[in-house]
Amino acid sequence: MTTNPWINNLPGPRLKKVVAEQGDELKRRHHTTDVYFAIWLHALDRAVQRRVLVSYDDLEDWDYWSNYDAGMSPKDAAIQMLADNGWDEYDKGMDD
Repeated sequence: MTTNPWINNLPGPRLKKVVAEQGDELKRRHHTTDVYFAIWLHALDRAVQRRVLVSYDDLEDWDYWSNYDAGMSPKDAAIQMLADNGWDEYDKGMDD
């Protein structure tokens, strides 16, 4: 498993279903062998796209792994990554 609280708080059956049905594709898409990190990146990507309408990998590189390991949620990581890259005004009024 992982030490990331966001992953650990996902409902067990739901997480198992995502791992079984989408795990390999998510690992391939996000270029990782860690299925839980891939799921986290997928959620982060959705949070970024809601705010700026582009994928996280279309923006400047950021230390995703360290923030995942530090226990950040995908939403908080998206907000921080965008702020670090000068896109912090795009979080106004977003609730996800």
